[in-house]
Amino acid sequence: MPRKHQPGWIQETPGGVWRAHWWAYVLDPKTGIAVRHHRSRVLGDKRSMRKFEAEAELARLMVSVNGQTALQRDDRVSLRWFAEHRWQPLVEGNWGTTTAKSNRVFISAILEQFGHQLVRELDSVALQKWINLLAAKYSRSMVNHVLTHLRSICAEMVEQDFLAKDPARRLRRPKTRKPDATVLAWAQYQSIIDAAETLRDQLIIKVACATAVRPGELAAFRWRSFEQFPNGRFALRVSETVYKGKVRGWAKTESSEGYVPVPDRLAVELQQWRQRSRWAAEEDFIFPNCQGGALCYENFSKRVLALIAIKLGLPKLTFQVLRRSYATRAVAEQKGSLKDVQAQLRHSRPDTTLQHYVKEVPESVFASVNRMYDSIAPAVQDGHG
Repeated sequence: MPRKHQPGWIQETPGGVWRAHWWAYVLDPKTGIAVRHHRSRVLGDKRSMRKFEAEAELARLMVSVNGQTALQRDDRVSLRWFAEHRWQPLVEGNWGTTTAKSNRVFISAILEQFGHQLVRELDSVALQKWINLLAAKYSRSMVNHVLTHLRSICAEMVEQDFLAKDPARRLRRPKTRKPDATVLAWAQYQSIIDAAETLRDQLIIKVACATAVRPGELAAFRWRSFEQFPNGRFALRVSETVYKGKVRGWAKTESSEGYVPVPDRLAVELQQWRQRSRWAAEEDFIFPNCQGGALCYENFSKRVLALIAIKLGLPKLTFQVLRRSYATRAVAEQKGSLKDVQAQLRHSRPDTTLQHYVKEVPESVFASVNRMYDSIAPAVQDGHG
């Protein structure tokens, strides 16, 4: 029978190797019509594989390809089609809600640039040039995430036999603009607190400095989040976040959920603030806007922190600077152990941090935040608010 009429056959090459040949019927994504394509693969050395074994392997390949995967093996498949239909379903199951949202931003950047290209036309030089352009415009984090996803997509193309070589295998991470590394000195903390014009603004800054919470967590704190432990200590429970003006009923990550210890003197200040506040019910926000809603921390950064930075001549003042300064000062000056600081920042793994809403915070962490607050806002200057 002519080979064009055979579904598959075995060839013995001059080098003594079994090579399988078969026809695969592939759906053309443009026309929707199944097109026949020749496929071949080396099966093994004739000396270690008998012909009936080679034929059995050929049969397995034909069933696998024509039964399930041949539909996607067309060399005219675009990067967008592959990413959306063959790569993303494999990885998105492990993404959390917040991670999924950010990952889709990075993936969309890749698809906007290369989504229309056929996978067989992807060029490593063009990919590297684009990565270099990203590095000139965006942060190191952005470049790293995009490069990670691009490598993952291209590696999966090779894994699924869409490409013989990985076009992203030699991509290099270019130098990016140096990330901000501003760290506050102890004297600057009190100057920043003093520069705030209202008691509310002072307390927001104090909580941000003394607890190192993320701004979205700080804005979402309600009075029911301010809890007293059996030992008399106070902590703020992270269970919600504010993102783009909307309150979300979950923390940024699983390890972010839990209790954030509050320094003893700051806890007293918060209790006094509640007595003076118009919004003192359990469901009210600790630091509401003028209408009682959630604080817009972006506006606070622009209208309060940025102006304080200009007034004091600071290069930069953001919630991220306050959070970074806490970690740097605490570890460098031994205000607490590294484990204590990790617990306060909630950066460690879920099984080693405060989670599952268990009201249990190590006494060493309370001691650490109290030592930090004594340096941030010395007791002799409590009259400043």
